[in-house]
Amino acid sequence: MITLDLELKDVPGELIRALTPISNMGVNIFSVIHLREKKTDGRVPVRVVIDDVENKLNDVIKKLEEMDIIITKVNETVRKTDIDMVVVGHVVDTDVRDTIDRLNEYGLVVDLDLSMPDPFKESSARMKVIIDINKLEDFCNELDRISKEKNLLFIKSF
Repeated sequence: MITLDLELKDVPGELIRALTPISNMGVNIFSVIHLREKKTDGRVPVRVVIDDVENKLNDVIKKLEEMDIIITKVNETVRKTDIDMVVVGHVVDTDVRDTIDRLNEYGLVVDLDLSMPDPFKESSARMKVIIDINKLEDFCNELDRISKEKNLLFIKSF
């Protein structure tokens, strides 16, 4: 058996949308555990246990990722991780859109909360980024570059 840990958007129909391509490929689904109590930032973790179909596993993963379904773990192999960050500085004035676009080259910014108490003072933002574990070092290097270019402080949670 193969265990897939997914992160789904917390919207109606998302679970069936994730399970349909698995079933359509002829892969048996043994169990689905919907971990609603661990919901974070509009996403719900789901554990799907499927038949041991090594010959179809890459196709299943590829199809789910094409559908923007986040696969955080396959069996015990971590594929993606969540990083929570606080950004302090002139977040808006230094082009927050550019910052997000640059971070999205290595992962996906899935949440942004911005606090801007005064337009002439520093602001802060909380970001949640889901990143491929293999791109973590490159992601950190990009954070360093952005920090130096824009005089921003990134406080990371890993």
